[in-house]
Amino acid sequence: MFRHALRLPFKLLGIPVSLDTSFLLVLPLFAYLIGSQIPAYVALFQHVGIAIDGAALQHGATPWVLGLIGALGLFLSVLVHELGHAVVARVYGVEVREITLWFLGGVAQFTAMPRQRGAEAVVAIVGPITSALLALLAGLSWRLAAGHDGALFVLTYLSVTNAGLALFNLLPALPLDGGRVLRSLLALALPHLRATRVAGSVSNVIAVLLGIYGFFSLNLFLVVIAFFVYNAGRAETQAAIVNDAFEGYRVRDLMTPDPVTVGPDMPLAQFAQLMFFRRHTGYPVVDDAGRLLGFARLQDAREGDEGGEVEDVMVRAETILPDAEAKEALQRIGEGEIGRLAVVDGSGMLLGVLSKTDLIRRLREHGDPGGTPRGRGPDGVRG
Repeated sequence: MFRHALRLPFKLLGIPVSLDTSFLLVLPLFAYLIGSQIPAYVALFQHVGIAIDGAALQHGATPWVLGLIGALGLFLSVLVHELGHAVVARVYGVEVREITLWFLGGVAQFTAMPRQRGAEAVVAIVGPITSALLALLAGLSWRLAAGHDGALFVLTYLSVTNAGLALFNLLPALPLDGGRVLRSLLALALPHLRATRVAGSVSNVIAVLLGIYGFFSLNLFLVVIAFFVYNAGRAETQAAIVNDAFEGYRVRDLMTPDPVTVGPDMPLAQFAQLMFFRRHTGYPVVDDAGRLLGFARLQDAREGDEGGEVEDVMVRAETILPDAEAKEALQRIGEGEIGRLAVVDGSGMLLGVLSKTDLIRRLREHGDPGGTPRGRGPDGVRG
Protein backbone atom coordinates (compact mmCIF):
# COMPACT_ATOMS: atom_id res chain seq x y z
CA MET A 1 0.00 0.00 0.00
CA PHE A 2 2.77 2.42 0.94
CA ARG A 3 5.59 1.96 -1.56
CA HIS A 4 7.54 5.06 -0.58
CA ALA A 5 7.51 4.79 3.21
CA LEU A 6 10.55 5.49 5.36
CA ARG A 7 11.14 2.71 7.90
CA LEU A 8 12.20 4.12 11.27
CA PRO A 9 15.32 2.57 12.89
CA PHE A 10 13.39 1.28 15.90
CA LYS A 11 10.32 -0.77 16.73
CA LEU A 12 7.47 -0.19 19.16
CA LEU A 13 6.51 -3.34 21.06
CA GLY A 14 8.37 -5.24 18.33
CA ILE A 15 6.32 -3.60 15.55
CA PRO A 16 8.10 -1.70 12.73
CA VAL A 17 6.99 1.90 12.24
CA SER A 18 7.17 3.71 8.89
CA LEU A 19 6.56 7.26 7.75
CA ASP A 20 4.96 7.64 4.35
CA THR A 21 6.25 10.52 2.23
CA SER A 22 2.81 12.12 2.46
CA PHE A 23 3.28 12.34 6.25
CA LEU A 24 6.57 14.19 5.80
CA LEU A 25 4.78 16.68 3.55
CA VAL A 26 1.67 17.17 5.66
CA LEU A 27 3.40 17.52 9.04
CA PRO A 28 4.69 21.06 8.38
CA LEU A 29 1.30 21.91 6.86
CA PHE A 30 -0.48 20.81 10.03
CA ALA A 31 2.03 22.75 12.13
CA TYR A 32 1.34 25.87 10.05
CA LEU A 33 -2.44 25.46 10.25
CA ILE A 34 -2.38 24.99 14.02
CA GLY A 35 -0.01 27.90 14.58
CA SER A 36 -1.92 30.25 12.28
CA GLN A 37 -5.29 29.46 13.88
CA ILE A 38 -4.36 29.86 17.55
CA PRO A 39 -6.98 32.64 18.11
CA ALA A 40 -9.72 30.38 16.72
CA TYR A 41 -8.60 27.48 18.90
CA VAL A 42 -8.45 29.71 21.99
CA ALA A 43 -12.04 30.83 21.33
CA LEU A 44 -13.11 27.19 20.90
CA PHE A 45 -11.41 26.13 24.12
CA GLN A 46 -13.28 28.82 26.03
CA HIS A 47 -16.49 26.94 25.24
CA VAL A 48 -15.19 23.96 27.22
CA GLY A 49 -14.18 26.16 30.15
CA ILE A 50 -10.44 26.50 29.39
CA ALA A 51 -9.26 30.11 29.54
CA ILE A 52 -6.00 30.78 27.68
CA ASP A 53 -4.32 34.12 27.01
CA GLY A 54 -4.21 33.88 23.24
CA ALA A 55 -2.33 37.16 22.83
CA ALA A 56 0.60 35.75 24.78
CA LEU A 57 0.91 32.88 22.29
CA GLN A 58 1.28 35.01 19.17
CA HIS A 59 4.64 36.63 19.73
CA GLY A 60 7.64 35.78 17.57
CA ALA A 61 8.06 32.11 16.78
CA THR A 62 5.77 30.95 19.59
CA PRO A 63 2.74 30.08 17.40
CA TRP A 64 4.89 28.02 15.01
CA VAL A 65 6.62 26.17 17.84
CA LEU A 66 3.23 25.39 19.39
CA GLY A 67 1.92 24.37 15.98
CA LEU A 68 4.78 21.92 15.47
CA ILE A 69 4.40 20.46 18.97
CA GLY A 70 0.64 20.13 18.45
CA ALA A 71 1.10 18.43 15.06
CA LEU A 72 3.69 16.01 16.45
CA GLY A 73 1.43 15.30 19.42
CA LEU A 74 -1.49 14.62 17.10
CA PHE A 75 0.42 12.08 15.01
CA LEU A 76 1.90 10.53 18.14
CA SER A 77 -1.68 10.09 19.38
CA VAL A 78 -2.56 8.41 16.09
CA LEU A 79 0.44 6.11 16.51
CA VAL A 80 -0.76 5.10 20.00
CA HIS A 81 -4.26 4.59 18.55
CA GLU A 82 -2.83 2.14 15.98
CA LEU A 83 -0.72 0.43 18.63
CA GLY A 84 -3.95 -0.28 20.49
CA HIS A 85 -5.27 -2.12 17.43
CA ALA A 86 -1.99 -3.99 17.01
CA VAL A 87 -1.73 -5.20 20.60
CA VAL A 88 -5.27 -6.60 20.63
CA ALA A 89 -4.83 -8.16 17.18
CA ARG A 90 -1.82 -10.04 18.53
CA VAL A 91 -4.02 -11.50 21.25
CA TYR A 92 -6.01 -13.15 18.45
CA GLY A 93 -2.81 -14.50 16.88
CA VAL A 94 -2.69 -11.99 14.02
CA GLU A 95 0.75 -10.89 12.84
CA VAL A 96 1.23 -7.12 12.60
CA ARG A 97 3.47 -6.21 9.68
CA GLU A 98 3.99 -2.56 10.51
CA ILE A 99 2.34 0.70 11.45
CA THR A 100 2.52 3.49 8.88
CA LEU A 101 1.79 7.16 9.45
CA TRP A 102 0.51 9.10 6.44
CA PHE A 103 -1.36 12.31 5.72
CA LEU A 104 -4.76 10.95 6.78
CA GLY A 105 -3.50 9.46 10.03
CA GLY A 106 -2.16 5.96 10.57
CA VAL A 107 -2.64 2.38 9.40
CA ALA A 108 -1.78 -0.82 11.26
CA GLN A 109 -1.17 -3.43 8.59
CA PHE A 110 -2.10 -7.01 9.53
CA THR A 111 -1.42 -10.20 7.63
CA ALA A 112 -5.18 -10.81 7.92
CA MET A 113 -8.09 -9.65 10.02
CA PRO A 114 -9.01 -12.08 12.82
CA ARG A 115 -11.91 -14.26 11.70
CA GLN A 116 -13.14 -15.43 15.12
CA ARG A 117 -16.72 -14.39 15.75
CA GLY A 118 -16.77 -10.80 16.97
CA ALA A 119 -12.96 -10.52 17.00
CA GLU A 120 -12.80 -7.77 14.38
CA ALA A 121 -15.17 -5.65 16.47
CA VAL A 122 -12.95 -6.05 19.52
CA VAL A 123 -9.79 -5.13 17.59
CA ALA A 124 -11.53 -2.15 15.99
CA ILE A 125 -13.22 -0.69 19.07
CA VAL A 126 -9.89 -0.53 20.91
CA GLY A 127 -8.82 2.34 18.64
CA PRO A 128 -11.56 4.82 19.67
CA ILE A 129 -11.21 3.68 23.28
CA THR A 130 -7.47 4.44 23.13
CA SER A 131 -8.12 7.89 21.64
CA ALA A 132 -10.74 8.60 24.31
CA LEU A 133 -8.27 7.62 27.05
CA LEU A 134 -5.64 9.90 25.52
CA ALA A 135 -8.18 12.74 25.50
CA LEU A 136 -8.92 12.07 29.16
CA LEU A 137 -5.22 11.88 30.05
CA ALA A 138 -4.52 15.20 28.34
CA GLY A 139 -7.52 16.72 30.14
CA LEU A 140 -6.34 15.48 33.51
CA SER A 141 -2.99 17.15 32.85
CA TRP A 142 -4.54 20.63 32.66
CA ARG A 143 -3.80 21.30 36.32
CA LEU A 144 -0.11 20.59 35.75
CA ALA A 145 -0.07 23.29 33.07
CA ALA A 146 -1.73 25.96 35.19
CA GLY A 147 -0.05 29.31 34.56
CA HIS A 148 1.71 28.05 31.41
CA ASP A 149 -0.49 29.12 28.50
CA GLY A 150 1.60 27.36 25.87
CA ALA A 151 1.49 23.98 27.61
CA LEU A 152 -2.19 24.43 28.40
CA PHE A 153 -2.90 25.17 24.73
CA VAL A 154 -1.12 22.01 23.54
CA LEU A 155 -2.78 19.77 26.14
CA THR A 156 -6.23 21.18 25.38
CA TYR A 157 -5.64 20.81 21.63
CA LEU A 158 -4.64 17.16 22.08
CA SER A 159 -7.57 16.50 24.41
CA VAL A 160 -10.10 17.95 21.98
CA THR A 161 -8.59 16.37 18.84
CA ASN A 162 -8.30 12.92 20.43
CA ALA A 163 -11.94 13.13 21.51
CA GLY A 164 -12.81 14.12 17.95
CA LEU A 165 -10.77 11.23 16.54
CA ALA A 166 -12.55 8.79 18.82
CA LEU A 167 -15.98 10.02 17.71
CA PHE A 168 -15.08 10.23 14.01
CA ASN A 169 -13.65 6.71 13.98
CA LEU A 170 -16.93 5.41 15.39
CA LEU A 171 -18.73 6.33 12.16
CA PRO A 172 -20.04 3.03 10.70
CA ALA A 173 -18.04 3.35 7.49
CA LEU A 174 -15.27 1.07 6.27
CA PRO A 175 -12.35 1.27 6.74
CA LEU A 176 -13.01 3.33 9.89
CA ASP A 177 -13.20 1.47 13.18
CA GLY A 178 -16.96 1.93 13.38
CA GLY A 179 -17.35 0.28 9.98
CA ARG A 180 -15.30 -2.71 11.11
CA VAL A 181 -17.40 -3.00 14.26
CA LEU A 182 -20.54 -2.91 12.10
CA ARG A 183 -19.25 -5.62 9.77
CA SER A 184 -18.16 -7.82 12.66
CA LEU A 185 -21.55 -7.55 14.34
CA LEU A 186 -23.36 -8.24 11.05
CA ALA A 187 -21.12 -11.29 10.54
CA LEU A 188 -22.58 -12.80 13.71
CA ALA A 189 -25.79 -13.39 11.75
CA LEU A 190 -24.66 -13.17 8.10
CA PRO A 191 -21.91 -14.75 5.99
CA HIS A 192 -18.76 -12.61 6.06
CA LEU A 193 -19.08 -11.59 2.41
CA ARG A 194 -22.71 -10.55 2.85
CA ALA A 195 -21.81 -8.61 6.01
CA THR A 196 -19.06 -6.81 4.11
CA ARG A 197 -21.42 -5.91 1.27
CA VAL A 198 -23.93 -4.40 3.71
CA ALA A 199 -21.22 -2.51 5.61
CA GLY A 200 -19.81 -1.33 2.28
CA SER A 201 -23.18 0.04 1.20
CA VAL A 202 -23.50 1.94 4.48
CA SER A 203 -19.96 3.25 3.95
CA ASN A 204 -20.85 4.58 0.52
CA VAL A 205 -23.84 6.50 1.89
CA ILE A 206 -21.80 8.02 4.70
CA ALA A 207 -18.97 8.95 2.32
CA VAL A 208 -21.39 10.73 -0.01
CA LEU A 209 -22.96 12.63 2.91
CA LEU A 210 -19.51 13.63 4.21
CA GLY A 211 -18.51 14.77 0.74
CA ILE A 212 -21.64 16.88 0.29
CA TYR A 213 -21.23 18.49 3.71
CA GLY A 214 -17.53 19.13 3.09
CA PHE A 215 -18.27 20.68 -0.31
CA PHE A 216 -20.93 23.10 0.91
CA SER A 217 -18.96 23.99 4.06
CA LEU A 218 -15.83 24.57 1.91
CA ASN A 219 -13.96 21.99 3.96
CA LEU A 220 -11.55 20.50 1.43
CA PHE A 221 -9.98 18.12 3.96
CA LEU A 222 -13.38 16.59 4.71
CA VAL A 223 -13.97 16.11 0.98
CA VAL A 224 -10.64 14.28 0.73
CA ILE A 225 -11.61 12.04 3.67
CA ALA A 226 -14.99 11.33 2.05
CA PHE A 227 -13.27 10.36 -1.20
CA PHE A 228 -10.90 8.07 0.73
CA VAL A 229 -13.74 6.43 2.71
CA TYR A 230 -15.75 5.81 -0.47
CA ASN A 231 -12.87 4.18 -2.34
CA ALA A 232 -11.58 2.28 0.68
CA GLY A 233 -15.06 0.91 1.38
CA ARG A 234 -15.32 -0.37 -2.19
CA ALA A 235 -11.84 -1.87 -1.91
CA GLU A 236 -12.84 -3.69 1.28
CA THR A 237 -15.82 -5.19 -0.53
CA GLN A 238 -13.69 -6.28 -3.47
CA ALA A 239 -11.13 -7.82 -1.10
CA ALA A 240 -13.89 -9.77 0.64
CA ILE A 241 -15.09 -11.10 -2.73
CA VAL A 242 -11.56 -12.22 -3.58
CA ASN A 243 -11.04 -13.87 -0.19
CA ASP A 244 -14.34 -15.69 -0.51
CA ALA A 245 -13.43 -16.88 -4.00
CA PHE A 246 -10.15 -18.40 -2.86
CA GLU A 247 -11.27 -19.70 0.53
CA GLY A 248 -10.22 -23.36 0.93
CA TYR A 249 -8.19 -23.47 -2.30
CA ARG A 250 -4.56 -24.47 -2.56
CA VAL A 251 -1.99 -23.54 -5.17
CA ARG A 252 -2.17 -27.03 -6.70
CA ASP A 253 -5.91 -26.51 -7.32
CA LEU A 254 -5.39 -23.43 -9.48
CA MET A 255 -1.97 -23.76 -11.08
CA THR A 256 -1.33 -24.62 -14.71
CA PRO A 257 0.52 -27.97 -14.63
CA ASP A 258 3.30 -28.96 -17.04
CA PRO A 259 4.02 -25.41 -18.27
CA VAL A 260 6.13 -24.61 -21.31
CA THR A 261 9.77 -24.28 -20.22
CA VAL A 262 13.07 -23.32 -21.81
CA GLY A 263 16.64 -24.44 -21.21
CA PRO A 264 19.42 -22.14 -20.05
CA ASP A 265 21.43 -22.70 -23.24
CA MET A 266 18.63 -21.69 -25.65
CA PRO A 267 19.84 -18.86 -27.94
CA LEU A 268 18.17 -15.55 -27.17
CA ALA A 269 17.25 -15.07 -30.81
CA GLN A 270 15.29 -18.34 -30.74
CA PHE A 271 13.80 -17.54 -27.32
CA ALA A 272 12.53 -14.17 -28.55
CA GLN A 273 10.60 -15.88 -31.34
CA LEU A 274 8.26 -17.43 -28.76
CA MET A 275 6.34 -14.15 -28.62
CA PHE A 276 4.89 -14.96 -32.06
CA PHE A 277 3.57 -18.37 -31.00
CA ARG A 278 2.41 -17.93 -27.41
CA ARG A 279 0.92 -15.16 -25.28
CA HIS A 280 3.24 -15.57 -22.30
CA THR A 281 5.63 -12.78 -21.37
CA GLY A 282 8.18 -15.11 -19.84
CA TYR A 283 9.03 -18.74 -19.18
CA PRO A 284 10.53 -20.89 -16.40
CA VAL A 285 14.08 -22.01 -17.04
CA VAL A 286 14.82 -25.64 -16.09
CA ASP A 287 17.72 -28.06 -16.42
CA ASP A 288 17.56 -31.41 -18.19
CA ALA A 289 16.09 -33.06 -15.06
CA GLY A 290 13.27 -30.54 -14.79
CA ARG A 291 14.66 -28.64 -11.81
CA LEU A 292 13.87 -24.96 -11.76
CA LEU A 293 16.85 -22.69 -12.42
CA GLY A 294 15.16 -19.31 -12.83
CA PHE A 295 12.81 -17.28 -14.98
CA ALA A 296 13.41 -15.55 -18.31
CA ARG A 297 11.34 -12.68 -19.70
CA LEU A 298 10.93 -12.00 -23.40
CA GLN A 299 11.39 -8.29 -22.85
CA ASP A 300 14.84 -8.91 -21.40
CA ALA A 301 15.66 -11.16 -24.34
CA ARG A 302 14.78 -8.42 -26.83
CA GLU A 303 17.01 -5.99 -24.98
CA GLY A 304 19.90 -8.45 -24.55
CA ASP A 305 22.72 -9.52 -26.81
CA GLU A 306 21.33 -11.40 -29.80
CA GLY A 307 24.27 -13.79 -29.61
CA GLY A 308 23.62 -14.63 -25.98
CA GLU A 309 21.71 -17.42 -24.31
CA VAL A 310 18.73 -17.55 -21.98
CA GLU A 311 20.91 -17.92 -18.91
CA ASP A 312 22.34 -14.45 -19.66
CA VAL A 313 18.95 -12.79 -18.98
CA MET A 314 17.62 -15.30 -16.46
CA VAL A 315 16.44 -13.87 -13.11
CA ARG A 316 15.56 -15.56 -9.85
CA ALA A 317 12.17 -17.24 -10.04
CA GLU A 318 9.49 -16.49 -7.45
CA THR A 319 8.47 -19.91 -6.13
CA ILE A 320 5.76 -21.41 -3.98
CA LEU A 321 4.88 -24.88 -2.75
CA PRO A 322 1.80 -26.66 -4.13
CA ASP A 323 0.16 -26.97 -0.68
CA ALA A 324 0.32 -23.23 0.04
CA GLU A 325 -3.00 -21.41 0.35
CA ALA A 326 -4.26 -19.71 -2.79
CA LYS A 327 -4.76 -16.45 -0.85
CA GLU A 328 -1.06 -16.44 0.04
CA ALA A 329 -0.21 -16.92 -3.63
CA LEU A 330 -2.50 -14.04 -4.60
CA GLN A 331 -0.73 -11.76 -2.17
CA ARG A 332 2.73 -12.82 -3.29
CA ILE A 333 1.91 -12.35 -6.97
CA GLY A 334 0.66 -8.86 -6.20
CA GLU A 335 3.84 -8.00 -4.31
CA GLY A 336 6.19 -9.66 -6.80
CA GLU A 337 7.76 -8.33 -9.96
CA ILE A 338 7.25 -11.23 -12.36
CA GLY A 339 3.46 -11.60 -12.16
CA ARG A 340 3.53 -15.36 -11.67
CA LEU A 341 4.83 -18.02 -9.33
CA ALA A 342 6.71 -21.17 -10.19
CA VAL A 343 5.23 -24.09 -8.26
CA VAL A 344 7.96 -26.45 -7.08
CA ASP A 345 8.24 -29.43 -4.78
CA GLY A 346 10.70 -29.83 -1.94
CA SER A 347 13.51 -30.87 -4.29
CA GLY A 348 13.08 -27.91 -6.63
CA MET A 349 11.31 -29.82 -9.43
CA LEU A 350 8.94 -27.62 -11.40
CA LEU A 351 5.33 -28.78 -11.06
CA GLY A 352 3.45 -25.91 -12.62
CA VAL A 353 2.98 -22.16 -12.86
CA LEU A 354 0.43 -19.97 -11.13
CA SER A 355 -0.24 -16.71 -12.94
CA LYS A 356 -2.68 -13.83 -12.74
CA THR A 357 -4.63 -15.53 -15.53
CA ASP A 358 -5.21 -18.60 -13.35
CA LEU A 359 -6.45 -16.40 -10.50
CA ILE A 360 -8.75 -14.42 -12.77
CA ARG A 361 -10.21 -17.69 -14.06
CA ARG A 362 -11.09 -18.66 -10.49
CA LEU A 363 -12.69 -15.27 -9.85
CA ARG A 364 -14.84 -15.68 -12.96
CA GLU A 365 -15.94 -19.13 -11.83
CA HIS A 366 -16.79 -17.71 -8.42
CA GLY A 367 -18.89 -14.99 -9.98
CA ASP A 368 -20.78 -17.45 -12.22
CA PRO A 369 -23.31 -19.35 -10.05
CA GLY A 370 -24.00 -21.74 -12.92
CA GLY A 371 -20.38 -22.44 -13.66
CA THR A 372 -18.65 -25.69 -12.79
CA PRO A 373 -15.05 -25.15 -11.68
CA ARG A 374 -12.68 -27.61 -13.28
CA GLY A 375 -11.61 -30.45 -11.02
CA ARG A 376 -13.80 -29.38 -8.10
CA GLY A 377 -15.09 -32.24 -5.99
CA PRO A 378 -18.38 -32.53 -4.12
CA ASP A 379 -16.65 -31.74 -0.81
CA GLY A 380 -15.68 -28.29 -2.07
CA VAL A 381 -12.01 -29.11 -2.41
CA ARG A 382 -10.30 -29.76 -5.69
CA GLY A 383 -8.55 -33.03 -6.10
